[in-house]
Amino acid sequence: MKTDIWGTVNLPSPGIEFHDVVRHRMPFPSFRFLAEMLCIDEDLLGKRMGMSSALLSNATTVGFFPLSESRRLYGLIVALQASCELFEGDVQAAGVFLRSPLRCFNSNAPLEMLITEEGASAVIDLIGQLEHGVLT
Repeated sequence: MKTDIWGTVNLPSPGIEFHDVVRHRMPFPSFRFLAEMLCIDEDLLGKRMGMSSALLSNATTVGFFPLSESRRLYGLIVALQASCELFEGDVQAAGVFLRSPLRCFNSNAPLEMLITEEGASAVIDLIGQLEHGVLT
Protein backbone atom coordinates (compact mmCIF):
# COMPACT_ATOMS: atom_id res chain seq x y z
CA MET A 1 0.00 0.00 0.00
CA LYS A 2 1.35 3.43 -0.98
CA THR A 3 1.20 6.15 1.68
CA ASP A 4 1.36 9.75 0.50
CA ILE A 5 3.19 11.57 3.28
CA TRP A 6 3.36 14.76 1.17
CA GLY A 7 -0.42 15.00 0.94
CA THR A 8 -0.85 14.08 4.60
CA VAL A 9 1.29 17.03 5.71
CA ASN A 10 -0.44 19.31 3.17
CA LEU A 11 2.60 19.81 0.94
CA PRO A 12 3.06 19.25 -2.79
CA SER A 13 5.17 16.29 -3.92
CA PRO A 14 8.84 16.99 -4.64
CA GLY A 15 9.32 19.16 -7.70
CA ILE A 16 9.24 22.83 -8.64
CA GLU A 17 6.18 23.65 -6.54
CA PHE A 18 7.67 22.00 -3.45
CA HIS A 19 11.03 23.70 -4.09
CA ASP A 20 9.17 27.00 -3.83
CA VAL A 21 7.60 25.95 -0.52
CA VAL A 22 10.99 25.09 1.00
CA ARG A 23 12.59 28.21 -0.44
CA HIS A 24 9.82 30.35 1.02
CA ARG A 25 9.98 28.42 4.32
CA MET A 26 8.17 25.33 5.55
CA PRO A 27 4.81 26.05 7.24
CA PHE A 28 4.58 25.21 10.94
CA PRO A 29 1.35 23.15 10.53
CA SER A 30 3.31 20.66 8.39
CA PHE A 31 5.70 20.17 11.33
CA ARG A 32 2.71 19.56 13.58
CA PHE A 33 1.39 16.88 11.19
CA LEU A 34 4.83 15.23 11.14
CA ALA A 35 4.96 15.11 14.95
CA GLU A 36 1.51 13.51 15.03
CA MET A 37 2.43 10.96 12.37
CA LEU A 38 5.62 10.04 14.22
CA CYS A 39 3.74 9.86 17.57
CA ILE A 40 6.26 12.22 19.11
CA ASP A 41 5.88 15.44 21.08
CA GLU A 42 6.57 18.57 18.99
CA ASP A 43 9.28 19.76 21.40
CA LEU A 44 11.02 16.38 21.30
CA LEU A 45 10.81 16.24 17.50
CA GLY A 46 12.30 19.71 17.33
CA LYS A 47 15.10 18.69 19.68
CA ARG A 48 15.82 15.51 17.70
CA MET A 49 15.94 17.63 14.53
CA GLY A 50 18.41 20.03 16.15
CA MET A 51 15.96 22.89 16.71
CA SER A 52 16.00 25.01 19.85
CA SER A 53 12.90 25.73 21.91
CA ALA A 54 13.22 29.39 20.94
CA LEU A 55 13.24 28.51 17.25
CA LEU A 56 10.15 26.32 17.66
CA SER A 57 8.41 29.05 19.62
CA ASN A 58 9.22 31.57 16.91
CA ALA A 59 8.02 29.19 14.17
CA THR A 60 4.78 28.72 16.09
CA THR A 61 4.31 32.49 16.24
CA VAL A 62 5.25 33.39 12.66
CA GLY A 63 3.88 30.19 11.16
CA PHE A 64 7.02 29.23 9.23
CA PHE A 65 10.51 27.79 9.73
CA PRO A 66 13.75 29.39 8.55
CA LEU A 67 15.30 28.00 5.37
CA SER A 68 17.86 25.72 7.08
CA GLU A 69 15.19 24.07 9.24
CA SER A 70 12.86 23.84 6.24
CA ARG A 71 15.55 21.80 4.50
CA ARG A 72 15.86 19.50 7.52
CA LEU A 73 12.11 18.99 7.55
CA TYR A 74 12.25 18.19 3.85
CA GLY A 75 14.79 15.46 4.70
CA LEU A 76 12.45 14.14 7.39
CA ILE A 77 9.54 13.94 4.96
CA VAL A 78 11.67 12.13 2.38
CA ALA A 79 12.87 9.66 5.05
CA LEU A 80 9.34 9.15 6.39
CA GLN A 81 8.00 8.53 2.88
CA ALA A 82 10.81 6.02 2.18
CA SER A 83 10.23 4.33 5.56
CA CYS A 84 6.51 4.02 4.85
CA GLU A 85 7.32 2.35 1.54
CA LEU A 86 9.75 0.01 3.34
CA PHE A 87 7.03 -0.94 5.82
CA GLU A 88 4.37 -1.27 3.11
CA GLY A 89 2.36 1.78 4.11
CA ASP A 90 2.51 1.22 7.88
CA VAL A 91 3.11 4.75 9.19
CA GLN A 92 3.40 3.55 12.79
CA ALA A 93 6.14 1.04 11.92
CA ALA A 94 7.93 3.71 9.89
CA GLY A 95 7.77 6.06 12.88
CA VAL A 96 9.13 3.41 15.24
CA PHE A 97 11.99 2.75 12.81
CA LEU A 98 12.86 6.46 12.56
CA ARG A 99 12.76 6.93 16.36
CA SER A 100 14.75 3.79 17.25
CA PRO A 101 18.52 3.92 17.92
CA LEU A 102 20.51 1.86 15.43
CA ARG A 103 23.98 0.42 15.82
CA CYS A 104 24.91 1.45 12.27
CA PHE A 105 24.37 5.09 13.35
CA ASN A 106 26.39 4.76 16.58
CA SER A 107 23.19 4.22 18.58
CA ASN A 108 21.55 7.34 17.15
CA ALA A 109 18.04 7.11 15.76
CA PRO A 110 17.62 7.78 12.04
CA LEU A 111 15.57 10.81 13.07
CA GLU A 112 18.66 12.30 14.73
CA MET A 113 20.74 11.68 11.61
CA LEU A 114 18.48 13.95 9.58
CA ILE A 115 20.11 17.05 11.08
CA THR A 116 22.68 17.05 8.27
CA GLU A 117 22.35 16.36 4.55
CA GLU A 118 24.99 13.64 4.90
CA GLY A 119 23.02 11.99 7.68
CA ALA A 120 19.81 12.21 5.66
CA SER A 121 21.59 10.53 2.74
CA ALA A 122 22.83 7.77 5.06
CA VAL A 123 19.27 7.16 6.31
CA ILE A 124 17.87 7.00 2.78
CA ASP A 125 20.72 4.69 1.73
CA LEU A 126 20.02 2.38 4.69
CA ILE A 127 16.31 2.24 3.83
CA GLY A 128 17.20 1.38 0.23
CA GLN A 129 19.52 -1.38 1.41
CA LEU A 130 16.85 -2.81 3.70
CA GLU A 131 14.28 -2.63 0.92
CA HIS A 132 16.53 -4.61 -1.39
CA GLY A 133 17.94 -6.96 1.24
CA VAL A 134 21.48 -5.64 0.73
CA LEU A 135 23.21 -4.95 4.03
CA THR A 136 26.85 -3.99 4.34
